[in-house]
Amino acid sequence: MKNYQILERRNNGRMKKASRAAVPLMIPVAQLAEAAREGVQSLMDRLGLAVMELAVGEERSRLTESPERVGYKWGSQPGYAFLGGRKLPFPNQRVRTYGGDEVRLESYQRFQEDASQGRVAMRDMLRGVSTRDYREGVEGLMRGYGADKSSVSRQFVRASARRLRELLEQDLSALDLVALMVDGIGFAGNLIVVALGVDSKGNKHPLGIWQGATENATVCQALLDDLIRRGLDAQKRYLFVLDGGKGLRSAVQKTFGERGEVQRCHEHKKRNVSEHLPPHRQAEFRRRMSAAYEMLDYSEAKSALSSCVRDLERINPSAAASLREGLEETLTLHRLALPDALRVSLSTTNPIESPFAYVREKTVRVKRWRDGDQAQRWAASALLKAKQSWRKIKGHALMPALLKALCRREVGQQANG
Repeated sequence: MKNYQILERRNNGRMKKASRAAVPLMIPVAQLAEAAREGVQSLMDRLGLAVMELAVGEERSRLTESPERVGYKWGSQPGYAFLGGRKLPFPNQRVRTYGGDEVRLESYQRFQEDASQGRVAMRDMLRGVSTRDYREGVEGLMRGYGADKSSVSRQFVRASARRLRELLEQDLSALDLVALMVDGIGFAGNLIVVALGVDSKGNKHPLGIWQGATENATVCQALLDDLIRRGLDAQKRYLFVLDGGKGLRSAVQKTFGERGEVQRCHEHKKRNVSEHLPPHRQAEFRRRMSAAYEMLDYSEAKSALSSCVRDLERINPSAAASLREGLEETLTLHRLALPDALRVSLSTTNPIESPFAYVREKTVRVKRWRDGDQAQRWAASALLKAKQSWRKIKGHALMPALLKALCRREVGQQANG
């Protein structure tokens, strides 16, 4: 064993024993007053650096000035330490043994480790801070070392890649899922299809994302296959809330057959119909469709929608065809006779649309999209960030009614089969 290794072991033992002693913290009052004037964060930064300098200095003095000294001071050299996720200039105070070997200061080595590296960069970039402005906007008023845009970008790539793996590798078998919502978001020339689950307690869970050029059956099938691989029960009956894309509907039919109860999104349907109409007629038919969907009785709601179809035939046959297409599946929750509060929550893909809006908001400052992996990482990071503020769906206390309705459908189909 080399001399410096023996000395380090002895030094570590003394460090543990000495760490119990109180050490006075001496900081010039003028510096504290100036830091306080600049702000609380600056004050905390100054105090943090002062504590680090004190710890390194105390260890160095013990190794060179105490009765058990092992060597002598050997100047200093430029170095760094991490504080609050930032890499700051921090001198390396050197010690050498009488035999000429370098003694590594344990306190200095610890300050060079940072478990939060990447987390702070991800947090700030999801708040909208660009890599170009990161150095000027970095936490505190002290200038960061290693906070240039390329360094921050690398940290964000690593952190967001971890979040993407977290989303794509999570085990779904432990989630008591009852409903799944699937929708797509397009940005930077990419389409990201997102699946969100609702469990029996009304909690929302991001389940997975998949990328494709269009929202076609192949992409949607790949997403469903991936969810099943990670624990989604393909033999269970679920409620699927879809945006109306044919690819999604085809994939659900192929994978779940009659076990997939499909509810077409009301908002997508109203939007699709309105886009065929002149501006002065759009509000009228959106209002009539909304009134129909708010009816409690299935027959009454269908009758009101059929009346809209007949009127649209005279105004715009394309709008009428858009409303007629999938009309029955926009009334699935009416046929299941769910309570009104729960039906409103599960009749649209709005719980997915909100995180999508968050993704668009946070990616507006991304000037260069290099590849699809970058788009996936941003989407996964923003979705998992949004999850932290998600609440249960409205009417979550009525979720047992959905479970009973799905069970009735299962029994009924088995009896007919």
